Amino acid sequence: MKASIFALILLQIEICAFAGSLLINEIAPATSGDDWVELFFHGQCGEYLNISQFYVTMYYGSNEKLSENPITLYACDRPQTPYDDRFAVVHLTSPGIPDETDLTGDTNQNGFIDIYCNNYTGSLWNTDCIVAIDTDNDITNGGIIDFVAYSNRDGTPNSTIINYLSYAQKENQWESYEGENPQLSMIDIGLSGLSAHQTIARLNEYDSNRKEDFTITNFQTPGRQNKISTIPSTHRLFEITKKQITILPGHSIYGTCQIPIFVFHPISIRYRIFTPIGTLVFESSLQDVATPGTHVLSWNLIGARQTAGTGLYIACIEATNSILRRFQRENVYIIITRYQ
Repeated sequence: MKASIFALILLQIEICAFAGSLLINEIAPATSGDDWVELFFHGQCGEYLNISQFYVTMYYGSNEKLSENPITLYACDRPQTPYDDRFAVVHLTSPGIPDETDLTGDTNQNGFIDIYCNNYTGSLWNTDCIVAIDTDNDITNGGIIDFVAYSNRDGTPNSTIINYLSYAQKENQWESYEGENPQLSMIDIGLSGLSAHQTIARLNEYDSNRKEDFTITNFQTPGRQNKISTIPSTHRLFEITKKQITILPGHSIYGTCQIPIFVFHPISIRYRIFTPIGTLVFESSLQDVATPGTHVLSWNLIGARQTAGTGLYIACIEATNSILRRFQRENVYIIITRYQ
């Protein structure tokens, strides 16, 4: 018992040592089995926070702390890492997969830190639900760090979720509500809930503990800043977020070719790598991208059965959407250099 109290005191000291705010930034509750919550650390440059001992939980059922090893978020993105240090993505029901931590970095090279939890198997509900960052899995002891409540507003509130909501309101972690239907104080996800490609996204980094802090978006952006705008009026299927990429083979950070794109509509996509004189060195398979949002195209630098040499290469990316009858082609310039 004394050891538990001491550990809690140390945790509280660590929380209070930094003026920044740890926030729930994006929630994906309607996936096909990999619901996730994106965390964001907001503060002044130089501030940081180890989040490994916290819980990201809907409290219902059994849930576990984020990691056994340190995972540090920073208020400013550091140039020495290839991912954005302000964000981490918590996969709520993915037991047995090693966490990406301060020791490992971004092992799957998807551009952000992934944390895998063995939480309640039904996380998250796509009806009435709450999501919290807490010092443990008990909502009654005042350890809430951030809290979000959402609902399909069907007029029949889930009693368990509303009970959790009441605790958070007593702790001033969510706006109080005096009406007869507490669902009206929660973020409205629509009577049928969200679609698989939609998320609940924070509008900005200033937290007022109200439903107005969030909106529903069609673009999933795990590990990156939220994309709030609607599908553009132009006929673009996707956009290139980085038109020139420099690769240093063998480098721990810049040694791989990752082409980030942002997808506006479900597409079929293929990309080819050429030399400046038009020689084809690599061709991907045709890939179906069903979810609008951020995606990464990869090249292992193998071309024409040998490792690509130093020089300039051109990636030609082609996408189609048969329903919209649209086609788009974009180029990305890749520079491979062995001079560091």
